[in-house]
Amino acid sequence: MPFELTILGSGSATPTPDRFASSQFLNFANHNILIDCGEGSQIQMIRFGVKSFKVDMIFISHLHPDHFLGLPGFISSLSLKGRTEPLDIYCPVGLKEILDVQFHFGEVHLGYEIRYHSFTESGERKEYEDQYISVFSFPVNHRVPCRGFVFQEKKSIRRINKSINSASKLPNESFPVLRSGRDFIDKTGKIWPFKDYTIPNDVPFCYAYVTDTTYLPLLALKLSELRIHTLYHEATFLDDLKEKAKITCHSTAKEAAEFATQAGVKRLILGHFSARYKDLEPLLREARAIFPETYIAVDGIKLEA
Repeated sequence: MPFELTILGSGSATPTPDRFASSQFLNFANHNILIDCGEGSQIQMIRFGVKSFKVDMIFISHLHPDHFLGLPGFISSLSLKGRTEPLDIYCPVGLKEILDVQFHFGEVHLGYEIRYHSFTESGERKEYEDQYISVFSFPVNHRVPCRGFVFQEKKSIRRINKSINSASKLPNESFPVLRSGRDFIDKTGKIWPFKDYTIPNDVPFCYAYVTDTTYLPLLALKLSELRIHTLYHEATFLDDLKEKAKITCHSTAKEAAEFATQAGVKRLILGHFSARYKDLEPLLREARAIFPETYIAVDGIKLEA
């Protein structure tokens, strides 16, 4: 299961020379996914060796400019590079209209189709599913409608135990039956018990993206059911600016760590830092005091499973 996350931008509303606006490139289970696309995302892709032409789906959390302003140029560039494959964009209602206006007045004529999938429901919903992954979105609490995302690997319930000598004699048609937790009966009437030939599969890998929100402990408890491995959670401020975080509908590093603890994740990635912080070490220390497996989303860093 390939999982590689490249941080393209870890800043908040105001970028800095070291931190571009929010954007991530996720290579996960045969998919190339762009999560948010802040200003300058194309430049970051070139800088960090991301093959932008391979992006097959985009998820936009909300319509604040620092999370989507890089899209018009990125979409146009793909067309100029000769893209013909459709591009799926999962986004808030209104993004299509924004881009249509831009392309109309800029006389941009795309050589491929954009398929928009707008968030029309207020609760949790499944956005995408195939044989490899499931993607869910859920509401968070920000000044405008905003959603987080969960990217979950799909695995069979059980897997064949190849250490059993007689496993090599299993009929091919028995595999899906045994993996589903049912005994297989062959044409001769012989029973192949699933408990003898299979073992529980590994826990599916799960990545959650939570940006631009106040601290939501109830959401953390709900996400704990998914057994998330890696969590990205915004940490715009240090906890001494907790009241400012509430007013602006953001979170502190301490709150992100508390969220990670309650969600039962294995690894926490902090991001969406205020431009006021030149040194990010204090945010890291604040979070690690609560959740030791915390890391900073430095632009250009690549994280693997």
